[in-house]
Amino acid sequence: MFVLTSCSPGTRNFEWPADIAQLTGKDLGTWLRNVPFSDELLQSDNDKTVFTNAQQVFPFMGRYHNAVGELQYTHNDPDNPVYQQETVLYQDPDWGDLFVNATLLYDEQEVFLDQYYSKSGNVIFDGVNAAMGSHDAALTETSVFANTAAYKTGVYWARTSSRHYLLGFYQRDKLIFEVAIPLRASDTLATLVKLNTVNEKLGLHVREWQQATTQQLQPVDTQETFWKNPFVGLYMEEPYLLHRVSLKIKDTPFREARTAIKGDHYFSYDTPTGKVELFTVVKDTYADRDAFDATHQNLSAYEANGQRVYYDEQETGGKVKGIAQTYFKSGKFLTLHYEYPQAGGDEAKAIIHRILRHVRVRML
Repeated sequence: MFVLTSCSPGTRNFEWPADIAQLTGKDLGTWLRNVPFSDELLQSDNDKTVFTNAQQVFPFMGRYHNAVGELQYTHNDPDNPVYQQETVLYQDPDWGDLFVNATLLYDEQEVFLDQYYSKSGNVIFDGVNAAMGSHDAALTETSVFANTAAYKTGVYWARTSSRHYLLGFYQRDKLIFEVAIPLRASDTLATLVKLNTVNEKLGLHVREWQQATTQQLQPVDTQETFWKNPFVGLYMEEPYLLHRVSLKIKDTPFREARTAIKGDHYFSYDTPTGKVELFTVVKDTYADRDAFDATHQNLSAYEANGQRVYYDEQETGGKVKGIAQTYFKSGKFLTLHYEYPQAGGDEAKAIIHRILRHVRVRML
């Protein structure tokens, strides 16, 4: 059905945390193979990526979000966040299809699971029409969760169209570990026991897993631990029903006015020293993208996902006022006007510049 998949170590320098080096022996593949399962589906060539349908069977496998969005392994990209990702797949005679996954990040950062996952079909395995369909999975929280200064962990139920899995998630330093164990004949206790055997064999010693009861593994009707999308969509493109612009503003104090006081979309919040404002305006331009970038190349800029956001700000009348600009679409560019009190404005400046750093413009 599918075979072993892995992402080779990246090209940036990686510093091993001492505890993770000791835990894994700096060899994720060997470490993962200590799990108590058999009938591993081997990769034929360790130096090559093999086409599989594993992501269709497990749409949630090895997929994590940071505060901004989903982490993606991008080879030879200096901004690639993932140093190495190793997945071992099994067709265990007793437990069926399952996986264990370990991911190493270049930089320590908190990651989150999403509540819903989807993956397009694989034409190699499912035929020429597969890309038109999708394979979906939904995660449900249990009462087993902890987020401490040393680690983060949770146990979830993952549901696909054909199976239910007990999903153990664990993050420590730069390491993320995940195991999905099928639920057999509604025997939650047996699945929990197997999870803790994995816990022991890998030397994780996750206390929350060790102390978990079947009662705590009952699904709960909450979504407290999942990733929360921090982006607000603006400028709906009617034929596609998609927003052209996304601002990372939900995780800030800014609130949008029902009716824009200034511009097309107006956001603000109050501080002890005055109001902080941000509003957007789409304007006309005769320049194409290259000409627009050339015109603004002397300004300070942020770049993300191929989108350059140029900005300039001045102090005037006890306030800092700024304008950011980025190419929008043919004949149009987007401006973001902002201002905040000069006195005590360091926090407001940091919030605004985090927004500017992550402006997204969808090319349709």
